[in-house]
Amino acid sequence: MSTMNYEKSIIKMRKKYKRKPFKEPLEHALWMKREDKLYKMYEEYKDVYLKGDVYYAQVVMANPMIKDDSEFMDGPAVIVYSYDDWANANPEKLLKIAKDVVGYKNTPDEEIPDNLRPAVRWFKEDPDRPNFRFEYMLEGHKIKVHFATMLVTRKFLPTGYLSADIFPVLASEEYSTVLTLPNVYWSKDMKKKFAENARVDILEEDEDIEEYL
Repeated sequence: MSTMNYEKSIIKMRKKYKRKPFKEPLEHALWMKREDKLYKMYEEYKDVYLKGDVYYAQVVMANPMIKDDSEFMDGPAVIVYSYDDWANANPEKLLKIAKDVVGYKNTPDEEIPDNLRPAVRWFKEDPDRPNFRFEYMLEGHKIKVHFATMLVTRKFLPTGYLSADIFPVLASEEYSTVLTLPNVYWSKDMKKKFAENARVDILEEDEDIEEYL
């Protein structure tokens, strides 16, 4: 397993993105209908590209097809990420939040810890397309958290599928939409970490392409 300095990596990715934000049109997922709550991303994606920043997302749940290199469709995933610097320097800690919220989904309200009760209630109301924000105390840090549903865009992942549970996304506190960060902005270390358990080779050269942006 490779060692990973997440803090150093996200600083590099944010600098790359701010230098030249992404502008390409977001391709429409053929299976997605207008009544799908995710459809809102087609109204917001340009603003997220323009105003968003890079964060680390921890996968909570994902459609199996995007975790398999034999399929070619983009698919939904429920993720959790934080706006706080400490969490983005330690994104593996976000798994604790995911487990707590999902773990209490079948628990009566009175048995759920007070600090988690609102988040669990929101998740229960819409477990297929959850999208809510809350604060969470984790290892002495009170962090702002977004529990969101997103469309994972395969062509933006260096392996072409969800080969790891932590990956960089674009998001803004102004919008509910979360987007896959195109891998042209990923740091070299992030690409290596994401691909270490992959079943396919990284198609893009494993180099820092900052000079091209």
